[in-house]
Amino acid sequence: MLQTHPPKVLATEAQPNTSNVDDDIFADSGWRIRVIGPSGEEAWSFTEAELIKALESVETPPSGFVGQFTHVYSTVNNWPTARSYAAVGYSVVSILMMAGLYESTQTVTFRADDGYEVSLTREQLLAPQSNYPHVNENEEGAEPVCTILAYRWREGSDDLGSIQDENPCLIIGQRYPFEHTNPAFVENVSEIIVSNEPCDSWLMASTFPMPGPIASGETVKLQHPEYGLVKLHYTLDGSEPTMLSKIYNPSTYQPELNVPIPITEPTVIKVLVCGYGKTDSEVATFQFTPKD
Repeated sequence: MLQTHPPKVLATEAQPNTSNVDDDIFADSGWRIRVIGPSGEEAWSFTEAELIKALESVETPPSGFVGQFTHVYSTVNNWPTARSYAAVGYSVVSILMMAGLYESTQTVTFRADDGYEVSLTREQLLAPQSNYPHVNENEEGAEPVCTILAYRWREGSDDLGSIQDENPCLIIGQRYPFEHTNPAFVENVSEIIVSNEPCDSWLMASTFPMPGPIASGETVKLQHPEYGLVKLHYTLDGSEPTMLSKIYNPSTYQPELNVPIPITEPTVIKVLVCGYGKTDSEVATFQFTPKD
């Protein structure tokens, strides 16, 4: 399981960054976001102007990123295609601190005005995140970023000068260059819902056919009841899979990329299920033996 450590912070990130931002951003933008506490009550409600005013006195959050944050974000979508977002926004940790909910937060859900929502566990929110200039390739040139609620952003651009006013969007950094973060971006956020209940874990994966004897050359499919919400990371060499292991289902929309595993020799398949809003599954182990 990924360990949670504060990311390394650039000296210039300790204060709100207003570079590439027009002077009129402090005008009210027209949106309002409700923060819902663990008991279902409204803990806070804010417009952009109210948030800016409140963040003038916020303490430096444990993540090391405070208030307003400007950066390019790398991402991979569910096709899977590498993308960049140029964005200006506000640290989600800072927002939770202002609402008085940071210490108790175990899961935070971001809900759009059309009902679409994505949840992050506390570990996922605080895990070290980066922008990778060589996204989908390697870690060279990685720069630390944080989870933000962006109010000015441009999809498909690494030019901070191209950003424009948009409705609030949840944008998160990658934990490694191949992580598919784009499906977790939520446009038109209208509510932030906090839970202090312990996080559930994802169910373990299964296979088709079942483990055991199999005709030589036949293939094994990895399965999961929430296949479109998770990534199945697997190994074939007996090692324990991690988030860095090969992804069985790299695409939601191109099933031809989700290639079954051929069995031509005795094979042990180990599978780890990862996804946003829950902790990683236990590792499932499946052994297949080809028939003579």
